[in-house]
Amino acid sequence: MGFRFYAHICSFTSSSLAEDGLVANGDFETRPSNGFPSDSISVGPTEIPSWRTKGTVELVSAGEKVSGGMLLIVPRGTHAVRLGNDAEISKEVPVEKGSTYAITFSAARTCAQLESLNVSVPPASQTVDLQTLYNVQGWDPYSISFEADEDKARLVFRNPGMEDDPECGPIIDDIAIKKLVTPDTPKDNAVVNGDFEFGPWMFQNVSLGVLLPTNLDEETSPLPGWMIESNRAVRYIDSNHYAVPEGKRAIELVSGKEGIISQMVETTPNKLYSLTFSLGHARDKCKEPLAVMAFAGDQAQNFHYTPDSNSTFQVASVNFTAKADRTRIAFYSVYYNTRTDDMSSLCGPVVDDVHVWFSGSDGTEVRILLGLGLAFWAYLLVLV
Repeated sequence: MGFRFYAHICSFTSSSLAEDGLVANGDFETRPSNGFPSDSISVGPTEIPSWRTKGTVELVSAGEKVSGGMLLIVPRGTHAVRLGNDAEISKEVPVEKGSTYAITFSAARTCAQLESLNVSVPPASQTVDLQTLYNVQGWDPYSISFEADEDKARLVFRNPGMEDDPECGPIIDDIAIKKLVTPDTPKDNAVVNGDFEFGPWMFQNVSLGVLLPTNLDEETSPLPGWMIESNRAVRYIDSNHYAVPEGKRAIELVSGKEGIISQMVETTPNKLYSLTFSLGHARDKCKEPLAVMAFAGDQAQNFHYTPDSNSTFQVASVNFTAKADRTRIAFYSVYYNTRTDDMSSLCGPVVDDVHVWFSGSDGTEVRILLGLGLAFWAYLLVLV
């Protein structure tokens, strides 16, 4: 069931590869030739530089209102794009064939109805549910990923909804791309990207992290090595805006039991292993208690974060015996937590620095060694 994008066929020179960061006019701040709709000189239909449009696509401005007096939310800057019923914007992005990329974008709802956004590189696609508001600002950054099957990707954002109100429809902004690199598995750790340092593009001046929606294919995950199994997102956070146990990146489990991250790690059957990880508080005013349910093979254990004035995290561990050559490890938040300052923004415990260690000999080997030891001491007694 893994989600995998395949890029549109087209040729290009290697020197024109897309650079990490905003795609051309990804923030929609480039002025159209006939001006922005809010400009007094604007006449005729508004073009969106560097993008192709289909259906009712509007450039909206911060502070603009729709019927009923609802204020449109522009995630960042002054302008963004609103997609009407079955409307879309698209552009071609030069990529490296065979590489995996993450697309980061900001999205907001216009109305209270169910709204979603379909993001695709045809023929494959993924629909992101915008109904859940993860913070009181009314918008969130998201990230999805794709594998380039050719050397140009046709990136499409489409509103699949058919709302009764023509002024409804998702608003999108800040579209960026990043080529993903999957790190090698460490010699002393079976977990790939256990420190979460490899992931999608994050805007340095955005304090909301990046939401990672459902993704069932670890090979094309925006978080290399990891899958998001459930129907709610987890938040990818950075040390510029949150407390991170180690390094610059970590995961905040913001959706309770509906936000699960997992990985299949390589193991040797009948060997004893230990899953260790850092459990912490992001210092984002998240209401306690905070707790994580950790899974390792057939073992599951609940860990509560214990506040410590000297540290924002603690180390937890689960011992397990591998039953196969691949073992599933997974985490979710035991509780549904919100911030204490607004009681609405979703938050949760932080997980970082995940390791699966070989814990030593299994029971059979221990018994053999114990038997040899006893035989050795018996032999010495005979000699004496």
